[in-house]
Amino acid sequence: MYRTNSAQTPPPDAETAARLISQCPDIHSSASAYNLNTWIKRAEYFLTLNHPELAASDAYKSLLLIERDYNDPENGETSDKIRKANDILSQALYDCHCHAELQELRESLAPEAYSSDKFAGINELLSRKEDAAGQLGGTPHEIRDRIRDGGVLTVYYPWIHERHFTRTQSLINLVNEELETSSEGPKCYWARSTLASDGDNMGMFAAQDLRKGDIILVNRTATATCSTPASAGCDNCYGPASGSWVEAPCCDVKYCSLECHDLALNTYHKVLCGQDFSWLQNPAKGLTFNASPLRPLLMLRVLATCIQSGADRHSLDHPLIARLQPLSDGSHLDVFTFTESILTPIRILEQLHVDMFGVTHFDTMVLHTIWIRLANNKAGSPDPERGFIDVISPHLPLFNHSCEPNVEWKRRDGSSTISFAAKRDVERGAELFSSYVDVRWMGLEERTRVLWPWFEGLCLCAKCKRERAAVEA
Repeated sequence: MYRTNSAQTPPPDAETAARLISQCPDIHSSASAYNLNTWIKRAEYFLTLNHPELAASDAYKSLLLIERDYNDPENGETSDKIRKANDILSQALYDCHCHAELQELRESLAPEAYSSDKFAGINELLSRKEDAAGQLGGTPHEIRDRIRDGGVLTVYYPWIHERHFTRTQSLINLVNEELETSSEGPKCYWARSTLASDGDNMGMFAAQDLRKGDIILVNRTATATCSTPASAGCDNCYGPASGSWVEAPCCDVKYCSLECHDLALNTYHKVLCGQDFSWLQNPAKGLTFNASPLRPLLMLRVLATCIQSGADRHSLDHPLIARLQPLSDGSHLDVFTFTESILTPIRILEQLHVDMFGVTHFDTMVLHTIWIRLANNKAGSPDPERGFIDVISPHLPLFNHSCEPNVEWKRRDGSSTISFAAKRDVERGAELFSSYVDVRWMGLEERTRVLWPWFEGLCLCAKCKRERAAVEA
């Protein structure tokens, strides 16, 4: 879907694809986890199968093994393997449209470190890309992101367990237990949506009659990021204290409330306590829009949350990740870069003492699966005090979109906390809808265009169905 010329890896035929999928080597067995040749072999498999994002990661990990001087149990010249790994990595970056990073890689390598001159024209290609990016205007960082961002299709990887593709009944029960936060009983619950009868389509419903202005839910979340945290801000939600500060028992970190204190300590703080991630935070300082340095900051909180939940627990089994849906119909293109999608997550996990070679549930296919779910469900917005705040709320992603919503949500200024209120009277049992973007003054055609990135298809809300039927009639 995103091949643009013959220099990219050709697609495999169906028979070859089926064979390779079934024969993909087990990289995480005790005999293979540090076997350089197995990582190179699996990188070749992924490249042939048109998963360049996975091939790039495995090729890079094989280079790390060479750099760290692990013993190679098989014969063969190390220089040959360096060339092989660099050739795979170069092709994978080209296939992912990471042209700027490919150029940087080739310029950093000695001539003997790679064998192919296939990408000799990369400078000319990148020059055309830079001209096109500049013509669109924007800030220097926005232009830089347009040049550097590549893309890969969002798909379900065939090697990931089937349970990670659906929301189970136990997960639905868990979410509904979370929603029982009021002494008056829950005001909403999670169930099968009315928008579509097939698939895994879920939605939020009114658990009782709601009056206009009623607060339905307040989400205080541990998985958020901020471009410019204030020195006098809460370490969890970034907001100011309403009363006295609550200090962590283990360090000098402070929280705006006991709720934020308990949430942080029970989700991510124990993993991050004492860690210095200023190298990750500093590039984002001052940003007032969603840019590349913010992506790994959000991943940091999410990965720390997954790690703290248990070393043996698969990341995709974490209830926060399991409830999120990606756009995975095979035609959606997600942002991918070598730096933010591979190098930075590896550096984060190694700083958090995760074995990037031997642990299966932080493999690249898992990390990328997490990222595409975050990208499809996060809610970011500029903040006058904190620059830009990006949030993965536990319940905001569970509300479906409508162009005539009956619920509105608002992020508290200076904080990642989100509150939900009824926009009008809602009867018990009715599905609750928020709006992903303000489309109040748009006609059907404009709404369809603006909403397309969220759905990769037509909006299914009642208003759009009604207006499409009128047009057809």
